[in-house]
Amino acid sequence: MAIELRTTEASATWRALITAFSRLEGILAAEMKAETGMALERYGILLMLAQAEDGAMRPSDLAEALPITRSGTTRLVDRLEQDGLVERRSCESDRRGNLILLTRKGREIFREAGRVHLRGINEHIGSQLTNDEMDELRRLLAKLTDSPGRTPPR
Repeated sequence: MAIELRTTEASATWRALITAFSRLEGILAAEMKAETGMALERYGILLMLAQAEDGAMRPSDLAEALPITRSGTTRLVDRLEQDGLVERRSCESDRRGNLILLTRKGREIFREAGRVHLRGINEHIGSQLTNDEMDELRRLLAKLTDSPGRTPPR
């Protein structure tokens, strides 16, 4: 009986988590698209590159960090490159590999889109929770994701 109760509670918690995430992501994506014309996935890649050490990432590391497939990541990077927002360069330490970097135009677009994204995060999360609640939520989510064996298979 105790296992069933925990499963029921865990299932209800999972539904609440996925519902909150899906709704917030949908709102943020709609705001990003309406105000910048950019899909949230494209902004996600720009964000990863802007925060990367040395301002560059290997394509494989970028794909590992995103919640989309490797081929999806490649297609997004290809389109960002065609739009002049990122560029590929040879990796100095490994001539066989490439690095993805933001271009000047990419940094400008990232800053503009970042203002929209940060405003949305503040409006839809920051204004709804106290600082203590946000600290507790981060702590709980880290507890779920930082445990050994919590890396999804690829």
